[in-house]
Amino acid sequence: MIGYSCKATEMDDVTLSFLMMVTLLVLVALLMNQYRKYRLRHYSVPIWDSSKGHRFYMVDMFPSLTYCNIEEKRLSNGAECEACGICVDDHNMKEANKTIPCKATSIKADVLQHHWVRGNLPPYTHCLVCSIECGMHLALTDLRCAWCKNTVHDVCATKADLCDLGRFRKLIIPPHCIEVKWVGVKGTRQRRLVVKKLRHPQIDDWSPLIVIANRKSGSNDGQLILRHFRQHLNPAQVIDIHDISPQNALEWCNLLPEVTFTLLVCGGDGTIGWVLTAIENLQLMNSPRVCILPLGTGNDLSRVLGWGEGYSGDVDVSAILEKIELSRAVNLDRWSVHIKDSKHIPFYQHYKAYTMNNYLSFGVDALVTLNFHRQRESWPAVFTHRLINKVCYFTYGTKDVLERECKDLHKKLKVELDGREIELPELEGVVVLNISSWGGGCQPWGNNLEPNMTEPRYDDGKLEVMGLFSSFHIAQLQVGLATPLRLGQAQNIKITLHGGNTPMQIDGEPWEQHPATITITRKGQAAMMALSSPT
Repeated sequence: MIGYSCKATEMDDVTLSFLMMVTLLVLVALLMNQYRKYRLRHYSVPIWDSSKGHRFYMVDMFPSLTYCNIEEKRLSNGAECEACGICVDDHNMKEANKTIPCKATSIKADVLQHHWVRGNLPPYTHCLVCSIECGMHLALTDLRCAWCKNTVHDVCATKADLCDLGRFRKLIIPPHCIEVKWVGVKGTRQRRLVVKKLRHPQIDDWSPLIVIANRKSGSNDGQLILRHFRQHLNPAQVIDIHDISPQNALEWCNLLPEVTFTLLVCGGDGTIGWVLTAIENLQLMNSPRVCILPLGTGNDLSRVLGWGEGYSGDVDVSAILEKIELSRAVNLDRWSVHIKDSKHIPFYQHYKAYTMNNYLSFGVDALVTLNFHRQRESWPAVFTHRLINKVCYFTYGTKDVLERECKDLHKKLKVELDGREIELPELEGVVVLNISSWGGGCQPWGNNLEPNMTEPRYDDGKLEVMGLFSSFHIAQLQVGLATPLRLGQAQNIKITLHGGNTPMQIDGEPWEQHPATITITRKGQAAMMALSSPT
C-alpha cells in the first residue's frame, strides 16, 4: 500500500507539472498575441521635415516657359521642387534651400496663410483679388499659392484673405492642424519627425485623402504620381510604401478616429489586396474608404469599381480628386481560401490560408499567369511596361494552344457548390469569380443567364464558377466570340484536387498546387469607393 501511494503521488506530481506547463504556454501565447496587437496599433506616421529644404528632382526639359526662382533667368532644364513647385538651375539648389522656404507639412499657428511661390504660373489664370489675368509678362512675375492654387499679382498679394485650401479643401490635411515630434530610430542614433496629434480643421464633410504608391512601380509611374499629389496635397498625406509600410500610413486613421479617411491606392490588384489586408489586421476603429488609381496590367477590380483600366505617365490630379469627391461608398466581398494538403504526415498537417478579392483559377488560365510570373522574376527590368506585359501574356497563351499542358483537368478536380457536386465536362480550366471583370477587362459571365442564376455582383455574398475549354477559348471570350461554361453560383465552394500538381492562382499570384482540398468561404467585406454600380 505504501508503494502504491508513492506511485500515485508521483503521478499526481507529473500531472500537476504537465498542467502547469500547459497553462504557462497558453499564457505566453496570449501575451504574445496581445503584444502583436499592441505593436500593430502603435505605428507612427513619419513625415518630411520641410525645414531641411526642398524636395528637388531633376527635369531634363521643362515642358513650358520656365524661369529660375533664384537668378530669374529662363531655364530649359534644371530642378523642380515636388512639394511647392519652385524651379531653379542645377547649381542654385543649395541657395534655394537657404533663401526660399518650402511648403511646410506642419506649422505652429491657428490659421493658414498663403504660401506664395513667385512666377511660372499656369496659363490663363486670374488674380484672386482683382480678377485680371496673371502671368502675362515674359519674366518671373506674380504669385501662386502652393496650397489653394490661387494666383495674384505682386501688388495684390497683401490684399488677399487667408488661405482656404482651395476647391479640394475637404481632402487636404492643413499644416496648422498637425502637431509633430522628434523620436529616435531604434538601433541607430538617428531621429525622425513623426505626427504626434491631429485636430479637425472645422471644414464641413472633411474626409482627408491619404495617397499610397510605390515609386518603383511600373516604368517610373509611381514616382511621377507621388510628385503630382505632393503639389496638390500636404506632402505628409502622400506615402511612398517603398520606404514606409502601409501600416504606418494607416496610422492617420487612429490619430482622428471619429473622421472617415479616404485612401487612394495607386497600383495594381496585388497592391490593393496588400493594403486591404493591412487595414483588416490593424482592426481600425473607423476603416478608411479605399479608392483606386490603377497602375498594374490587369486592373480588374479597378475596372469593376469604375476607376478605369490604367494610367501611365502624367496624370491630371485635379480630375482624379474630382472623381474621388463624386464617388460613393460600396462594400466589396472578401473570401477566405483554405488549402489543406492531401498528403498525410503524422503529427503535421500542411495547411495554408489566403484571402481572395477578385478571383482564383486552376488550369490553363493559371498556367499562363505562372509562366509570365516566372519570366518576370528572371528578367524584372524587361517587364516594366503595360504593353510589354500584355504581349507576353498573349505569347504564353498562344504557346499553350499548341502544347495543351492542362488537358484532362476535369479528371483531377472535384467541384462542390454549396455541398452539391458538379459534373464536369472535358475542361482545361476552372475559374471562381468574385467580380465581373477577369483577364484584364473581359466580362466572361455575360448575359442571357439561366433561370436559376443572377447577375454577378461584388457585394452579394456569392461567387460565380465557370469552366474553360482551352487557351483558345480564353482568347474567344476576351473578344466576345464565345460564351463561358457556367458551372453555377454558390456561397461556399469546395474543390478537391488530386492526380498531380496543377497550376493555381489567386488574384494574379500563381504557383503549382499539390493535391489538396480547397475550401472558399466568405470572410467579410472591405469598405471601398466606386464610380459605377456594384456588378
